[in-house]
Amino acid sequence: MIYLDNASSTKPSKECLDAFYEASLNSFYNPNSIHGPAMKLFNEINRIKDNFLKKLKLDTSYEVIFTSGASESNNLAIIGYALRNKNRGNKLITTKIEHESVLNVFKYLETQGFQVSYLNVDENGKINVNEFEKIIDSQTILVSIMPVNNEIGCILNVKDIKEIIKKYPKCVLHCDCAQTLGKENFDYSLSDLITISAHKIYGIKGIGALIKKKKILLNPIIYGGGQENGLRSGTLDYPSIVSFNVSLNNAIANFDKNYKNIKVLQGFLLNELSKIEEVSLNSNSNCSPYIINFSLKSKKASVIVEALSNHEIYCSSVSACNSKKEEPSYVLLSLGKTMKEAFNSIRLSLSKDTTLEECEKFIEIFKEILSTIRG
Repeated sequence: MIYLDNASSTKPSKECLDAFYEASLNSFYNPNSIHGPAMKLFNEINRIKDNFLKKLKLDTSYEVIFTSGASESNNLAIIGYALRNKNRGNKLITTKIEHESVLNVFKYLETQGFQVSYLNVDENGKINVNEFEKIIDSQTILVSIMPVNNEIGCILNVKDIKEIIKKYPKCVLHCDCAQTLGKENFDYSLSDLITISAHKIYGIKGIGALIKKKKILLNPIIYGGGQENGLRSGTLDYPSIVSFNVSLNNAIANFDKNYKNIKVLQGFLLNELSKIEEVSLNSNSNCSPYIINFSLKSKKASVIVEALSNHEIYCSSVSACNSKKEEPSYVLLSLGKTMKEAFNSIRLSLSKDTTLEECEKFIEIFKEILSTIRG
């Protein structure tokens, strides 16, 4: 098997699974109970939260809220902030290439009386700073921008946008860092609200976090027992939190080694794909090396992906969140690609475990399939 769909989900590491299993078996208590073993878990969760801040080079002005994953974190950050601070302004800004768990939240907030501006990006995924300056004003309370796009890997100019936001004290910046953590160097202190997820960094599904500045007030979107300072009710999942901590530690510790190896694979794949007449590249060497996106000129991407799957080579034709829909990639359309290119894109996403031999095999089989399948 050759797995090239890591932007969708990574394979959990054995170390992560061992930590989850051990904690599930021996530390099954509810951390909010008041007996000794439970209180010990509660204190350990707080130590893990401190470690998260340390690893992301954030100071104690931030706090960590554990959630079920990136989608919930994005919802809590955006809805929670917008509804809590509606009296301060009703304007919100995001980009047209955000993940659906961000875009659909903004569409919901439009029904709640908020005015949302969706920014264009250029072919490299960069925001026009002059356009942004014309849109933001004293009634803007929230901007949400992903540092790394999940479909083509383009790196957005978050730092440039943050410099402008600083001029508006009522406005905060949210960054969906699901595809950033462990994969790109990023100054997390640029963000006021940060979304991360475990299963993108060789952890298990069902656990994520929203990291935010303590001074920022949010409305909860889940009500119950008032856990996580009243912002995310529900029994804290200690085994998942422990395993997430293992994944985070490994992602940070091995960042340089992994990035160097993946950069070599990116160079190989971009070079080989550029030689194929049927292929039109959507990603380039300035994108995150973990994601390579291209369109087919005459073949149907979904057919090619299925054919690759028959050879036990697994990739995707669009973001996994859209893979069951017969729709063009809204990301590629926003980047100025044609409707045909947006319908016919393929995404390869690499991991720390991807090898050059696997990439060579992919190119070999891909060429064979292109030569045998009719347009």
